[in-house]
Amino acid sequence: MSDKNQISFTKIRSVIFLLMIVVLLAGLFFLVRPFFSAIFWAAIIAILVYPLHKKLTKYIDAPSVSAIISLIMVIVLIFIPLTLLAFLLVQQSVVLYNSFSTENIITNVQGVTSWFEKTPLGPYIIEVSQQWTTYAATAAKSVSLFLFQNIRSITQNSVSFVFTVFIMFYTLYFFFKDGEKMVERISYLSPIGEKYEKMLYEKFRTTAISTIKTTFVIGGIQGALGAVLFFAVGIEGAFIWGVIMAALSIIPALGSFIIWLPAAIIMFALGNIWQGILILIIGIFVISIIDNLLRPVLVGKGTEMHPLIVLFSTLGGLFIFGISGFVIGPIIAAMFFAAISIYSHYFRSELESN
Repeated sequence: MSDKNQISFTKIRSVIFLLMIVVLLAGLFFLVRPFFSAIFWAAIIAILVYPLHKKLTKYIDAPSVSAIISLIMVIVLIFIPLTLLAFLLVQQSVVLYNSFSTENIITNVQGVTSWFEKTPLGPYIIEVSQQWTTYAATAAKSVSLFLFQNIRSITQNSVSFVFTVFIMFYTLYFFFKDGEKMVERISYLSPIGEKYEKMLYEKFRTTAISTIKTTFVIGGIQGALGAVLFFAVGIEGAFIWGVIMAALSIIPALGSFIIWLPAAIIMFALGNIWQGILILIIGIFVISIIDNLLRPVLVGKGTEMHPLIVLFSTLGGLFIFGISGFVIGPIIAAMFFAAISIYSHYFRSELESN
């Protein structure tokens, strides 16, 4: 009887201890939740740059020094070019904004009006063009009011962004310096087993690398083609639209379609027929084909996931986690299928007998 009570007490103590760990882990997650994106991107960058950091440690035996050098390398190779691109984008945005003068807008509206005069929409278009000054004034007031009301929010977001970048760099330094020790400690505490832990880590690494590589390759190609196309047909701010198309390329199936299709429609409305046709041809048969052909191959090849899973996991990640979701979503899906593979391997005999 005492042995049974002892066993029961041991089980109860184990369950209570595990519950305490779960509760404390949830509390720890709640504490670091505001810094999740910074920690996540620090981990992703550490994984991407770690092969170079590993080579560096062969020549520099001091972990702190090699970590600082790797951090400087990340800033020089990644963040300085992105900062310069951001400044160039702002400069081009100002030029584009100044180009949209009232006279140009009125001229375009008159051109659209003359194009629609002989269609059933003619009377409505003429009425809109006659009231254009009122509409423009109302729109200007609305934009000014929006900027005034949100200037505090915009400033706070800028400060928050700078703080997040600082936290990411600080975290990245310790990932470089103590990353191996962290991984070894987690591996020691994990009950999964070294074999399966390596499998999960490899799946995490390959999915992150494949997703980011695919995004940059597809985004760069689509953005460059879009910018050249818009420049060729005479659209103002071709560089800006190219950058926007490159950014939107993280959305599978849609991406740059959101930009070049309205541009083609506007060209048709303004009477620029051949420009609109050219945008449609290049957009449908070149830009969209690049996304539809390369994304499943690049992402699916690295993650061994079906293209449909890649699509839904990317879209779901974007909806739930924001911009970081284009990496988080596929990683979660890949880790899930890796866990299923571990389950099927571990319980193979039971599953076969079942």
